[in-house]
Amino acid sequence: MGNKRLISIAAGVSPELEDDPCTFVEVAAKAGWKGTGVWFDPLSWTDKTTKEVRKRIDDTSLTVVDMEVVRMGPDGDCGERLVDAASSIGAKNILTISSFDSVEATAERLNELCTYAHSSNIRVCIEFMRFTSIRTLADALKVVELVDQDNVGILVDLIHVFRSGTTYNEIRAVDAALFPYAQWCDAMAEPSGWSTKELIRDAVDDRAIPGEGNLPMEEFELLFDISVPFSVEVRSKALRDTFPDFLDRAKHLLSATSNAITFTG
Repeated sequence: MGNKRLISIAAGVSPELEDDPCTFVEVAAKAGWKGTGVWFDPLSWTDKTTKEVRKRIDDTSLTVVDMEVVRMGPDGDCGERLVDAASSIGAKNILTISSFDSVEATAERLNELCTYAHSSNIRVCIEFMRFTSIRTLADALKVVELVDQDNVGILVDLIHVFRSGTTYNEIRAVDAALFPYAQWCDAMAEPSGWSTKELIRDAVDDRAIPGEGNLPMEEFELLFDISVPFSVEVRSKALRDTFPDFLDRAKHLLSATSNAITFTG
């Protein structure tokens, strides 16, 4: 990759397309992105979806940085189906979150998913968020220490780093191999409130394009080697309202992000 970082458009940028991943991939390619995320909607995803998404990936030569999301919890999840789809379309990573009550239960399920995904050379990453059971980087580290597979990872999302109280020094202290990719964005220094409802709204509606908020995003970028792709996760109501056309939105986000990031590819 030389001196350039691969930047990818996260599936959450266009939540309106969660049940239409084919259109999302097409939009990402037309807008000029070289990497993309893919949203797996368990209610609408079929074998036909897998084939159609794979064809679009092949036609556009996009790198599928990740597929999301496995919501691990006591009521079950779509994990194996998502892994099968991710393997078929060539996704590099899978994003998971947890609602299990214990670190041990989260680790047990994550270990199962890592085992299932191992032969496909897919990393299965646990994301920490203040409003899930795995709230901080320290919590995520406790989980991965109990996973007996080498394809486990941790997804670090800039907004959740700050909302969870995780520090950059904590990230620096972790084996870099645990971070196969990261999610990048910007935001106000403080959310509008700290209740679970307000924090969720902060994450799904109030993010900003890198450089348009108040977080120290440049220092975040330097935490990761340039070989680590950045998934640009700007899930923003303002962005959606300003750019209701998906292609216009994707183009604007790419242009603005490219101006903010030091090493892009």
